[in-house]
Amino acid sequence: MKKRIAAAAMAVIMAVSMTGCAGKTADTKGSPEAAGAQGGTEAAGTQGGTGKETAKIGVIFGTGGLGDKNFNDMAYAGIMKAQEDLGIEFDYVEPNAISDFVPLGRQFSETEEYDLLIAVGSDQQEAVKEIAEEFPDQRIALVDGTEEITGVSTLQTEWCEQTFLAGVIAGMGTKSSMDKANADNVIGVIIGADQPNLREGIVGFTAGAKYVNPDVEVLEGVVGAFNDPGKGKEIGLSMYNKGADFIQCIAGASGLGVFGAAKEAGRYAFGVGSNQNAEDPDYIVASSVRSVENMVYNEVKKVIDGTWEPGLHMSGIREGVVGCDTEGSNVAIPEEIQAALKDIREKMVAGELVPCKTADELNAWVAENQYTK
Repeated sequence: MKKRIAAAAMAVIMAVSMTGCAGKTADTKGSPEAAGAQGGTEAAGTQGGTGKETAKIGVIFGTGGLGDKNFNDMAYAGIMKAQEDLGIEFDYVEPNAISDFVPLGRQFSETEEYDLLIAVGSDQQEAVKEIAEEFPDQRIALVDGTEEITGVSTLQTEWCEQTFLAGVIAGMGTKSSMDKANADNVIGVIIGADQPNLREGIVGFTAGAKYVNPDVEVLEGVVGAFNDPGKGKEIGLSMYNKGADFIQCIAGASGLGVFGAAKEAGRYAFGVGSNQNAEDPDYIVASSVRSVENMVYNEVKKVIDGTWEPGLHMSGIREGVVGCDTEGSNVAIPEEIQAALKDIREKMVAGELVPCKTADELNAWVAENQYTK
């Protein structure tokens, strides 16, 4: 039998939408109780690591919400795949603000119903720390965190590897004969928020560009939100006006504005997370991808198998979790760039080339690492 949340607990609910796995109910004010009433598909038999018939998962998405065509949507695809394959039930919330994270995490945990609580996005890290300390028996997975937290499975990818190959394309492309490159030797990268993992993405992109073109200028911009495509477009246009040929966006739904800026300026952009090339295939050269879907799915499966454990779990290009995907883009990449891209990727997979992770390391790393055919 499902536990119900007391009326007093209901009073703390923020103005967010809580939905069950059947889809979003726009007018539902959220609580795990309200969501649980909508339920999921039950599976026959006992789920291995949970000790009960059907595992139940709670998901707190990032503030960009579903429909971001990026991080949240990939996480949703992973939980939907887990429902289909593993017969789980799940409930989720789409917070409006960072201040919603702790109350919502507390609500999920107080029910004692959820076999796993999944927090999507690095901006939930501080909230997860608080909830993990308050509810030590609640299994929590933090997708895209940067720290090892007691009792929490922190899932992280090598951001420096994820954006490195796009940097290679940009570094070589800005001096190439590509139609929309203006040869000013300027490129850019835009992040949604000033967070350590996204800063690592900037470093990876910059290192990739300077590995093949040490004199390239790399502009940086911060939107300040993951759900503001208008601001993303404004920053993107500013960079293009300063001569940038390519912009890597790492900004959730705000990145959609960067794609609009690329089209308006007649320049190039890179997607991130999922393959976003289809958003505007004439202007998006490639996407710096990672499989958030598999990260979420595997975490749920470990709970069911009884193999789930806390700790910081890293994966990168060698594990096939991150990379650079050109599929679906109409942009013609010169053969010499394609050849270099293939060669450099092979060096990374073999462990012969390891990008630096911090801005403090960047200059020394570039001085020691220059691409030669």
